[in-house]
Amino acid sequence: MNKARILLVALLDMAVDIVVPTVVYLVLQPFGVPSVLSLTAGGILVGGKAAFGKLSDTGERDTILLLASTIASLAVMFGLYAAGVTTAIALAAGVVVQGIGVATSILRRRRLDGFALLVLTELALGVALSFVTSGDPRFLVARPAFYTFLAAGYVFATVFRGKAFLYVVARPMAVAGDPKRGLAYDRAWRNSAEFRRLERIGTAALGFVLLAESVLRVVLAFQFNADEVMASSLVSQLPVIGLFVLFIIGIRVILVPRLTRLVEAEMPAHPA
Repeated sequence: MNKARILLVALLDMAVDIVVPTVVYLVLQPFGVPSVLSLTAGGILVGGKAAFGKLSDTGERDTILLLASTIASLAVMFGLYAAGVTTAIALAAGVVVQGIGVATSILRRRRLDGFALLVLTELALGVALSFVTSGDPRFLVARPAFYTFLAAGYVFATVFRGKAFLYVVARPMAVAGDPKRGLAYDRAWRNSAEFRRLERIGTAALGFVLLAESVLRVVLAFQFNADEVMASSLVSQLPVIGLFVLFIIGIRVILVPRLTRLVEAEMPAHPA
C-alpha cells in the first residue's frame, strides 16, 4: 500500500464521519422527520462505522452483528416514532439497541476495543442528552465534540508516556510497505532523541487541533437557533476541516523533511 493510498483512505474515513449526518438529515427532512431523529440516525450510522473500525483496519470483525445492530437500531427508533412514542423515548430506545450490539461484540471477541468502548460511551451520552435537552437538535450537532475532546486527551497522554501518537499513525505512510524502511523507522525512534522530540511536538500539535476543534464545534453549533439545524450542522463542521488542513500542511512542510532525514540515516548502507 503506497503513501497516497494510505492518505486517501484516512481522508475518506474522516469525510464519511463529517458528511454522513448532514446527508441523512437532508434526505429525511422532506418526510417531516424531526431534526433530532434525523441527526441521531446519522450518528447511529457513524457510530456503527466507528465500532466496526477504520476503513483501513484489518483482522477479525463482527461485521454481521454490528451491521444488524445498526439496522435494528434505526428500525426501532423510527418504528417507535411512527407508533406515536415520544421522540426522546424513540431516540433512546434506538441508541440502546445499538449499544447492546456493540457490547455484545466486545464480549464475543473478549477484547477491549478502543473504538467500540468510545462508541458505547458516546451512545450513553446520547441517551442522557435526549432526556435533559428537551430535544434541542443543537446538542446532537455539537455531540461529535465529545469524540474529539476524548481523543485530544489520549493524544496528549502519548506525548509524555509510551510512543507518541503521531509516530504510530504516521508509520504506514512513512514506511510505505518497505520492510527495511520499517526497521529504520523503528531504529530512529530508539536511537534518535531528535526524532522522538519531533514526533512528540507533532503529536502535541495534533492534540491542540483536536481540543480546539471540540471547543469551536460546540461554540459554533449554539450560534444558531434550535430550528436552524442545517446552518448549525454545516458551520460547526468547518473547524475540523480547516484545522486538519492546516495541521497536515504544517506537518508536511515543517516536520516531514526532518523526520525523513533521520529515518534515512538509519537505513542500511548500500553496498558499493
